[in-house]
Order: sequence, then structure tokens, then C-alpha cells
Amino acid sequence: MVFGQGGIWQRFLQRAEGYMVARLRLESLDGGLYRVRDFWTWHHGFERFRERFAEDFAEFDRRVVVGLVEKQQFVGAYYEGDEHEVA
Repeated sequence: MVFGQGGIWQRFLQRAEGYMVARLRLESLDGGLYRVRDFWTWHHGFERFRERFAEDFAEFDRRVVVGLVEKQQFVGAYYEGDEHEVA
């Protein structure tokens, strides 16, 4: 298993400070479309993860994603916070 609970992706992200959980959702059975959403305690967590583990991230793409994933698309980053929080 790659992107589900306990999968390679989740174990990979667990090395990062601020990582909470990855959720996999089937978007279209006919089209084989899935959406993976990663949740972090703060918005800099993923950015720091990408910087710190850039080589490992590229290796993950080469070994796992190529051949398994037809298309990847970054949809966006969404932040939750209270009205008094300053980014």
C-alpha cells in the first residue's frame, strides 16, 4: 500500500515535524481517481519537509510514483486558524 493508512507515503511523512495524517479518498471508481490529502499542524511543516527531505522525495517519485501515478496535481494549501492569528 502506498497512499493509504500505514502506507509508504504516510510512513515517509511521519519523519517530518508537524505531520498529522494523510487521508486517501476515491474520487471516481470508473476513472480510477484518488485524492490524497495531507494534514499538518502548521503550514511551514510541509515546506520544511520538502526542503529537508528533497532528495528522499525525488527518490520516492522515481521508485514509487512513476508507473503507479498517471498524473499528479497540487490543488492547493488551505490554512485554518483563528481570526487573531497572523501568518
